[in-house]
Amino acid sequence: MIHKGFLGIIILLILLTGNVSQVYATSDWDTALEDINALHDNYIDSQEVIQLDNLKIKKLRKQNNDDLKSVKAKLNTIDQILLSRLKTEAELIQQKHSSLLKQYSTLSKQSAAAKKTNDTKAVTIFDLKRNKLKPAATAARAEVKAKTEALTAARKQTATKTKPTKDILTLVTTLKKQIVAENKKLANAQQSRSEADKLYKAAIKQGDAISAATEMKLSYQQMDKIKTMQKNLYELEQRIAVALRSAESKLPQ
Repeated sequence: MIHKGFLGIIILLILLTGNVSQVYATSDWDTALEDINALHDNYIDSQEVIQLDNLKIKKLRKQNNDDLKSVKAKLNTIDQILLSRLKTEAELIQQKHSSLLKQYSTLSKQSAAAKKTNDTKAVTIFDLKRNKLKPAATAARAEVKAKTEALTAARKQTATKTKPTKDILTLVTTLKKQIVAENKKLANAQQSRSEADKLYKAAIKQGDAISAATEMKLSYQQMDKIKTMQKNLYELEQRIAVALRSAESKLPQ
């Protein structure tokens, strides 16, 4: 924390490093010194507020990120065992009947091709082979269809149960995009403020009260913008915190 009595040191530096006779002969210089005196306490206070607000935002953001990770992890466990089992069963039944169904499909295609060339002998042979496999192929398709439909139905049911939470997480994503945009504006303001603050301090070393006052005001203006942006960021993080609590409460039990 910078002690407010530091102002006396600033003024002393300006007086020592500047041309004293010219300083007091220039009303603009006196006015600038008065401006620095009037703004100094608020200038220091703003720096402290910005630092505290930054810590407050970081703390809430970390908590939100942890909570978001937790909600997503819980969301991924919903019906996971059931869906995994049904998926495995669907894959196994498809593998089991893959050769038979492929053979049946090939014979159907061969028969159709033979019909186009009027090769009745080939058609007869292909149809005989295909029809011999038809009962088994029909049963196999029914088994595959049943397992696939069971998996699809379970996925739909899970999607319905998790939709309220996922909808809220979509809102969280939107809020995070707004935070990214606000952070970009904040970074620009911080850079402008930093540049003005450096020029302000350089002007003090040179005993240039007029330039010091000008840069101090510019830096202060940027700090006002920064405080407003930080307020916006904190409010966005608060909205995310509320949304995440709602998202967790809507998770299927």
